[in-house]
Amino acid sequence: MKTDPIQVELDHVAILVSEVSQSVAFYADVFGLEDPFPGRWGGVPVMMLQPDSRTGVAIFPAKSDGPGLTGRPAGVVDHFAFRTGREGYAQFLERLVRLGIEHEEQDHEISRSVYFKDPDGHTLEVTTYEVD
Repeated sequence: MKTDPIQVELDHVAILVSEVSQSVAFYADVFGLEDPFPGRWGGVPVMMLQPDSRTGVAIFPAKSDGPGLTGRPAGVVDHFAFRTGREGYAQFLERLVRLGIEHEEQDHEISRSVYFKDPDGHTLEVTTYEVD
């Protein structure tokens, strides 16, 4: 069965690190990524994004709990996220329900996300910043 595509782009990869501030400095210095939401969510995660494309890295402390986090050690990719618009997000929710895929929605104030697992247990996120 062929599924109609929903327009998505890679939004971010979530990594678990041993020292958040050290990783923030590294991604700023090496890639020029910026934190457009300083202090949001109490500083965890830190979203380091490219200023023009808004693609980047979500930096989480290792062994923390939260959406998609399982307390794994530093050096592990925790989840990866795809970005879509408001309409694509609604279509994704409908598709997950239709396919019987368990999922969890979360409101992140600046975005809305749905989390689910692929067949190998990788955590996937589809997010939209069109929340108004």
